[in-house]
Amino acid sequence: MQPAMYSRRKLAARHLRGALLLACTLLTAAAGAMAGDAPRSGGWRLADAASPYLRMHADNPVDWYPWSEAAFDRARRENKPLFISIGYFTCHWCHVMERESFMNPEIAALLNRDFVAIKVDREQRPDIDAAYQRFVNLTRGIGGWPATVFATSEGYPFAGGTYFPPDAVDGHPGLRELLQRVHRIWRDQPEKVAAAAASAVTQLREAAPGTADRAVLDKDLPAKARRALRHEYDELAGGFGEAPKFPQAPRLLFLLHSPDAADRDMALHTLDAIADGAIHDQLAGGFHRYTTDPLWRVPHFEKMLYDQGLNARAYLAAWRISGRQRYADLVRRTLDFTLARMRAPDGSFYAALAADSLPAGDARHPLEGAYYSWDNDQWRTAMPETALRELASERYGVRAAGNVEAGDDEALAGRNLLFNALPLPALAERHGHNVTEIRALLQRADRRLLSARLQRPAPPLDDKMVAAWNGYLITALADAGRQLDEPSYLDAARQCADAVLTRLYDSESGNLYRDYSDGRRGAPAFAADYAALAEGLLSLHAADGETRWLSLASALTERQIALFWDNPTGGFFSSRADTRVWLRDKQAADGAEPAANSISLGNLILLAHLTDTPSLLDRARRAAGWAGNRLAPDPAAMPYALIQWPALLAADDDPATARD
Repeated sequence: MQPAMYSRRKLAARHLRGALLLACTLLTAAAGAMAGDAPRSGGWRLADAASPYLRMHADNPVDWYPWSEAAFDRARRENKPLFISIGYFTCHWCHVMERESFMNPEIAALLNRDFVAIKVDREQRPDIDAAYQRFVNLTRGIGGWPATVFATSEGYPFAGGTYFPPDAVDGHPGLRELLQRVHRIWRDQPEKVAAAAASAVTQLREAAPGTADRAVLDKDLPAKARRALRHEYDELAGGFGEAPKFPQAPRLLFLLHSPDAADRDMALHTLDAIADGAIHDQLAGGFHRYTTDPLWRVPHFEKMLYDQGLNARAYLAAWRISGRQRYADLVRRTLDFTLARMRAPDGSFYAALAADSLPAGDARHPLEGAYYSWDNDQWRTAMPETALRELASERYGVRAAGNVEAGDDEALAGRNLLFNALPLPALAERHGHNVTEIRALLQRADRRLLSARLQRPAPPLDDKMVAAWNGYLITALADAGRQLDEPSYLDAARQCADAVLTRLYDSESGNLYRDYSDGRRGAPAFAADYAALAEGLLSLHAADGETRWLSLASALTERQIALFWDNPTGGFFSSRADTRVWLRDKQAADGAEPAANSISLGNLILLAHLTDTPSLLDRARRAAGWAGNRLAPDPAAMPYALIQWPALLAADDDPATARD
């Protein structure tokens, strides 16, 4: 393999650089830059949490609290700072930090004596994560997970970082040292700590995007965004920017809607490169979250539900505009994998498959990529037939010494990751077969490899149901069922919708919940949950014409408006006004997932038309105007929203819909 631009070692170093030197933060911030519990120890309070990630920490010796008033009350009562650790189920470095530090009795004793420790699942509480990530980015210039934050009893942060090793490494502080230093400063300099926290919170609130002025819709934003994406485009390997590389389905969908064939070709090239890379599971289907190299060949191996739904939609759009059968096959392959491996018995979908799993043998600790990578002995054992093994080796770039080098990934060095190294026509010509014969031989090899892989310890499953992510799957399944004439996908979309509504929707109040696991509802839903589920229900209505989907989508949208609408400036806040978090986020930019505001534009436009409600179109204009003004210098950051620009501009030009 070619050397990776970002190896996992480099990513580890980046996490380490994210570790905050507390004294520096305090000096900067101070200068103006910014009911009693039962006598039990350990993380027992997390044992009954709705979040599987929190439950994983129930056996830690750290005296964990979930995010709760009980934690804040104890911090005030005992005059202790908060130690807030934010992670998620499939986060590799979160598990490393737990194993190294949170299971360490000495470090746990320091935390239990001098702090009130709070564990947060960022996927269950994205509002908490967003607030503290803003602080870590403000003070360190880079965020990530696990997020490690020290805060006052009001929750105001005064120091933070990302991953910390237990002890100092290469001049960077270890967690043990940092805890002792924070304790001393908290004890000896309480005024400085309070000033640092107040300064940071003031700055972050003043910079909050909800304060942006609303603007008239800028007709040139889509063209500006396309120009920016052309500048970022990797002509060799597809995708945008340098490693690490994410599929970024919202960008691909935006480009596939472009009137310019060159823009559509960028998206098609990227989708081809992703499909050929090891980020795509060549044996079972489905996509890993991102790669650490520019060629899509060295992934971080977690498989997230949202990636499966959004990537399937990108391939479906690619098939629709190009007619290439390969893209339709990739849609089916992705959805079939998701139905087989991530579907709950009730028809909803689980959140993720972890990146780390136990290697074969007597290994004590999980390793990232153990399930998906191959050493030479495993490869030969799976395919003892020499000719078939050599054919598969040529196809997938497999080498006896491994195709991952230490510069790519030290932990995987000497192992093989499967990617399409040689196209089928070239492989057929080299072996004197036609493409049909080569494909049949490779299918035989794939069956043997998959059978061997299934004997390994499987990656752990995050079995929580997330409303927004299930909404993405409903949209993908409904659209694929209609466009590819696959009734089974449409049936799966209906079953998923019914399950999510049963588990997460309170029809009496109209309220939605974010997540569900082990018989328990989790947090109240966020704007993205309402928007993504409504989008899925509208796709179902388009596919089967059932009016109940339209009625439910309309009810969810009305409730979303009531809970999250920012009346002064337009657009939707991410979270409700009644949360304990000190910063109410309002997101304009799309990331791996589209922002709630971006999804909502399409919902509002469609509902305005289907229900003859012009006021919804007015809200869409206002939300678009706010987002467009907020991201005017960088419109490529809101690609999913820009898909709706032509419809909004057409409505503005229509005298029947134009406002006074």
